[in-house]
Amino acid sequence: MTVIMDHDAWARGRDAAIKANASKGRNDRWIAADESRRKVEGFLFPWHNTDGFLGAMCAQLDEWGHLTEKQEAAVRKIMADRNERAEKRAAEREAERAAAADCPEGRIDLTGVVISTDLRENAFGTTWKMLFKSDDGFKLWGTVPSALFGWDDEEGRNQFHADDMPGKRVTFTATVTQSADDEKFGFFKRPTKAEWVA
Repeated sequence: MTVIMDHDAWARGRDAAIKANASKGRNDRWIAADESRRKVEGFLFPWHNTDGFLGAMCAQLDEWGHLTEKQEAAVRKIMADRNERAEKRAAEREAERAAAADCPEGRIDLTGVVISTDLRENAFGTTWKMLFKSDDGFKLWGTVPSALFGWDDEEGRNQFHADDMPGKRVTFTATVTQSADDEKFGFFKRPTKAEWVA
């Protein structure tokens, strides 16, 4: 014989189970009516327990098992807009790549833009690396030239931090090696004569 010590807690648990089962039943019927709604569910899942419209739609789906017609239409529009933007970005990247020159090799004078910087650990400590895009379109990865930090002897500190470098134009000379996997990408080492370009 089961003895219920906390009747209120048991009742709440029972009601929650009934509600969950009802929600799942509604969800099964909603999906069965249109299998493409699985994509809507998948799109909303990452927004669980978040604020904003998509978080609210995820909560609606979780609680009731379905969206209203207008809610579904709004979510599908967001999905379509995001897919369109993603396709546009992919096409732009592909066009940019097609227009880029192949990565040269040897000791090269380089001018272009710092795309990103990243602090990497190695056996000797930490080193700032940067992804650089040349004016000719090819990209290079290598150590941030020390001259770009702009050491100030009077103040005893760098004038520039690596986090502030992305987006800035720079010129330097370095030894470049093309990647074995991508003719539009390479690596640079022994950078010298590095300067910021206005």
